[in-house]
Amino acid sequence: MTDEVPADGEEKDLGSLTVFNNQIAGHKDEKPTETPSFFTSGDGKLYKNISYDVRGERESAFYKSVFSEENLAGFRRFMPTFYKTTLYRGVSYLCLADACHGMKVACAADIKVGTVDIYSLDSENKKEVHRKKNLGIAPTLGFRFAGAKVYKPALKTTTTYDKKWGLSFTLKDAAKMTESYFDNGETIRKDVLPNIISQLQSLREYYTTQTSFWLCRSSLLMVYDGDTMGVSLIKMIDFSHYVPQVDPSDNTRVEIGLDNLIDILTHIKDGTTEQWKMKE
Repeated sequence: MTDEVPADGEEKDLGSLTVFNNQIAGHKDEKPTETPSFFTSGDGKLYKNISYDVRGERESAFYKSVFSEENLAGFRRFMPTFYKTTLYRGVSYLCLADACHGMKVACAADIKVGTVDIYSLDSENKKEVHRKKNLGIAPTLGFRFAGAKVYKPALKTTTTYDKKWGLSFTLKDAAKMTESYFDNGETIRKDVLPNIISQLQSLREYYTTQTSFWLCRSSLLMVYDGDTMGVSLIKMIDFSHYVPQVDPSDNTRVEIGLDNLIDILTHIKDGTTEQWKMKE
């Protein structure tokens, strides 16, 4: 931890920071210059606004627990490093490591994992809203893309895939659609897949053996460098809706999404994308 990060509750001069404009999913800022959702710095730190409502308080509590309690220490490597909370003009921000820092051209995907997105702490009204929500094939496949960005080196442009694209997946074309995220217009970036698959397997092993919490509406952030061979990583993000492992109905079956994603990525790596079928 560096001295540049203030203690909790301490006001920080963020004048040297800039508004983060590379958000690929979630609630985008309507007026980003007032209270932005994200700031970024040149030293690899990302500041996330947590002042919006109780969800911010819950996410802050989760980060603090994981990075202070030894029984949760195993999950730290699957999250952006948490430094501190800080204030800017009366607004609370989480100070996290920027997963894209150091990459020449970050190609990122926000992937929602889990077969359901309702849990016990939701109000009855909230549960009803989410029952009607279009989750695409996530209730079966266990994951859906909320957004992605892919660098096309020949054109020197970035292709953006939005939420509608993620909801258009079918079980028949899920592998081919996922492959689009690794297609730079010249080749399929298979070089980044062994590391991603290995990290996903480690995440799956940890998540299914720990007995402390379940995640709901969390995302898997997948990133690779569009201009450097072999550079890739995954991190879990969005922890406003975690719950202790008490009520079995809160188990959103994140492992189903991880299993199917690992299987699809393995087919893409092996050049057998067209042969993929979901295991029963």
